[in-house]
Amino acid sequence: MIVENIANRNVVYVAVPGTRDEVLDVMRRYNISVVPVVKKGTKTLVGIITHRDLMEKPDETQLALLMKRDPMTISKNATLKELVELMLKNNIFHLPVTENEKTLVGLVSLSDIVRKAITVEKETVTIRPFVRHVIIAVWEETPLPVAYMMMKLAKATVLHVLDDKGKLVGVIDESDFLKASEVISEEKISSIPSTGEGTDWSWDVSSIFYIMTKRLNLPEKPVKEVMTKDVITVSEHATLSECALKMMKFDLDQLPVKNAKGELVGVINELDLVRGYYETVLSKRNG
Repeated sequence: MIVENIANRNVVYVAVPGTRDEVLDVMRRYNISVVPVVKKGTKTLVGIITHRDLMEKPDETQLALLMKRDPMTISKNATLKELVELMLKNNIFHLPVTENEKTLVGLVSLSDIVRKAITVEKETVTIRPFVRHVIIAVWEETPLPVAYMMMKLAKATVLHVLDDKGKLVGVIDESDFLKASEVISEEKISSIPSTGEGTDWSWDVSSIFYIMTKRLNLPEKPVKEVMTKDVITVSEHATLSECALKMMKFDLDQLPVKNAKGELVGVINELDLVRGYYETVLSKRNG
């Protein structure tokens, strides 16, 4: 299997020069979190932009200053094994697919590997060795700005939401934060003193400029108003393919993991699943 067989070839992209508002519109309209950036009028790849890029620079409006320039790419003719090795080595969730090095022809993600390769596996390897036993949790009444800061400091992509009794009642991820964000206008005043030319006196006046700027802002809502409430979980004894099928069915990139007693014991995401697939299946095969 080669990259071209599993990549999304109908890739949505934006062009520079462009603005944050244009990217926001595309992300919300197509419900996507990663967008390649091309040079206007061409399909020459110049960058890539994600939800996190927008959230980490709330005052910036220009796409050229928000995007990551010259992103890592992969050839459409590369093998699945080469793709997985590149993603695991660099901890990458999405890769633009190119031909002739710079021409954008698609986008491939961990989700594509999970859905088009792991779901059809016949191996009976369980997910248990690849489960992360550290769960990043937040109280359901936590304000969104505080919750987002907690997620950022933890370098996490999702928070598990607990109620007053410590019960898991929801999850919230970067896309939820972005959907809840507001673009607000702010008026800033810039004052430049102006003095006269005489030696014995000066004008007691200033030149004042009013500048309108736009800022991405998280409202002071509690997490429970934005979180996903119907939490889908998976057993630690599920196989890699069973876990992959559940992720595909519910369009999720990670799942809370429970033991045989129904107790929450960890979480597994697409990167963990692909790592397990590589270590137990793919590395033993050719190509």
